[in-house]
Amino acid sequence: MREMFIMAPVAAVIFVATIALSYYTLSKNQSLLEELLLYPWRIMREKRYFTIVTHGFIHANYIHLMINMFVFYSFGFFLERVIGHFDFFIIYMGSLIISGAVSVWRKQYDEGFRSLGASGAISGLIFSFILYFPSQKLLLFFILPMPAWVAGIVFIGGSYYAAKNGLLPGIDHEGHLWGAIAGAVLTILLNPGVIGIFLGSLF
Repeated sequence: MREMFIMAPVAAVIFVATIALSYYTLSKNQSLLEELLLYPWRIMREKRYFTIVTHGFIHANYIHLMINMFVFYSFGFFLERVIGHFDFFIIYMGSLIISGAVSVWRKQYDEGFRSLGASGAISGLIFSFILYFPSQKLLLFFILPMPAWVAGIVFIGGSYYAAKNGLLPGIDHEGHLWGAIAGAVLTILLNPGVIGIFLGSLF
């Protein structure tokens, strides 16, 4: 465990900070949670742009936190060791910011929409992982085993369909979708050679 934190310091800081801030806002200071979450209607009127970042470090409840941190732990520490500290930071924070910014733009007139959690950023990490390891077996929804590239297609299609049809309205499906797209695009921009790795692994 200690070696993992030493070899992936960016992931370690994000992991600890997310758990600590989520715990504090859930158990000690609910009013702070309201100040840090993503509320597009308020952001556009009060210029609270910092919440595009802060919403990724808080969660709606402990189940939400545990699921996101389990997925982060499963992919984040390993991916940082593969791609390096700088690229990992850019992909994680870039996916978080891009997914949040899209939600702000698209939901700016919806007074009832709010979003929080690391899912957009984690979606970006997963799609970065898929580009490097498309044939790796993943468990979709922790149940269905399939190659990573297939899981990616299912995830994108499912998120798009859910967002378009308003399924499970408590989940920011567009945030997941744009986080995944941002993660893939940023990975390619940082390392164009990953396209060859992806295609070579498939064919």
